[in-house]
Amino acid sequence: MILFWSIASSFLLISIIVIIRTLFRNNDAKYSNKATHDQKLREIYIDIENKLISESEAKDAIIELKKLIQKDSENIDFTNSKLRNLKIRSKKIISILIFILVPVFVLTIYSYIGSSNSIKLLATNTSSQELSNDNLVSVEEMLKGVERRLIDDPDNANDWLMLANSYVVLKRFTDAVRAYENLYRLNGDDPSLLFRYADVLAMANSGIFKGKPTELVKKGLQLDPENTMGLWLAGLAEYEEGRINKAIDYWQRVLPKLEKGSDEEKNIKKYIEFAAKENNISLDNSAVEKTNLSEYSIKLNIELSSEFSAVDINNTVFIYAKPVNSNIKMPIVVLRKKVSDLPLELSLDDSMSMLPNNKLSGYESVIVLARISKTGNAKSEKGDLIGVSNPISTRSKETIKIIINSIVE
Repeated sequence: MILFWSIASSFLLISIIVIIRTLFRNNDAKYSNKATHDQKLREIYIDIENKLISESEAKDAIIELKKLIQKDSENIDFTNSKLRNLKIRSKKIISILIFILVPVFVLTIYSYIGSSNSIKLLATNTSSQELSNDNLVSVEEMLKGVERRLIDDPDNANDWLMLANSYVVLKRFTDAVRAYENLYRLNGDDPSLLFRYADVLAMANSGIFKGKPTELVKKGLQLDPENTMGLWLAGLAEYEEGRINKAIDYWQRVLPKLEKGSDEEKNIKKYIEFAAKENNISLDNSAVEKTNLSEYSIKLNIELSSEFSAVDINNTVFIYAKPVNSNIKMPIVVLRKKVSDLPLELSLDDSMSMLPNNKLSGYESVIVLARISKTGNAKSEKGDLIGVSNPISTRSKETIKIIINSIVE
């Protein structure tokens, strides 16, 4: 970094010197005319040597040239010293301005472009990358610039997001919490935001989830029950409270969402095995449970009626499985899709259950609802589109077709 600035400064200084030398180059008419007349005089002598003109012609030419020089000299006002002094002062002022403003202009442009790109890079790469001391100083300065902007524009969500992600990379978790508080103020109950906010709150509090982080995770899972990060954090919160079985259940729900053989899948499995081993919990039951998932699985084919084909493809589709003839009103399974995913084929099984103790396998039959929401609200609203199945056996091997063809009144 020091070498870079040394080289850059040298090139900048050379450029300024070249500009100033050019500026001070004397372009007075006196010197310009003198050079022209000298050239003409040399041409006369060359013509004499080459016998292109006679001596008398040469004398006449020289006399005329001297008269011309005298006339030109008289036409140029060298006595106007005020004008000459003004030119000199102007050049000095311009030189000083160049010397000051060129570096300032260059550094300002570099600061703007550099800070913008660097912060964007931090915002998209929130992994635990290591920063060198020089880069760290530069980033800190850039972040101060963003913070100053937010004083004048405190509702700029993009700047708050840049700060939040950057502070996480720099492990400034207390500052990251402040940034996420403002993002939450501006964006409200967005599930992804709730989970990131909860995670940062816990990190700022020595990794403890008890209290507000757990509340945020629960709130996020109500909005997006199958969110991978939400399930992972919920498992951590349960583990912290000593509810190891629930923690393992949450983490097992994460596994099917991860790529087979990926580092993420391997790490989750290690957590599950560690938690079970440290707390003398046998994983045999869960292994048996996995082999029997297909026994309690419901295959669905969900379509949108042609009369509602004009529905916005970005609207949210909620898919619920609810128990039949039960006092439990909470859905067993909740999935979140988009209209663009329709028609949709999928299977519901115990791995998708919202709660470890409330699974498909615990009921003889369920009903499945598919609802389209314009607002993305998990609660049914007037004007939503809906399709409802008849009671379905949890051991059914048939594919159940659900057509979204009604309007919620």
